[in-house]
Amino acid sequence: MAADKPVVQFTIASIRKDVKKVDVLKVGLSGSKTITFPDLMAAESEEAELKLARIDACGDRTWEGLDLWLSEADAALLRAEKLSRAELIRLLKNASQYYKDAYGDLGNDTASERF
Repeated sequence: MAADKPVVQFTIASIRKDVKKVDVLKVGLSGSKTITFPDLMAAESEEAELKLARIDACGDRTWEGLDLWLSEADAALLRAEKLSRAELIRLLKNASQYYKDAYGDLGNDTASERF
């Protein structure tokens, strides 16, 4: 009696091939300095989930969230810009939108409602 072979609809290798590589976001500061907003979606999934949850938990404590997202050096460079609250919020919206646009609506279809 021959064993039935399982039907494989896709593989991890095919997912890795299909997920697009996104350039990290670079933001220009005064004095020709730049900072980098790391791509949290490109990090290992457990690490990314923990970091994103910690950032989300910061709520309106914007700098606390930025300290988790940016490197220590980049956070210091950004602080030195002395941005107004409105400017800081615009920066965050632009950074978030950059990655949303790059990845689309990953995980926002009806199947993800169960998780």
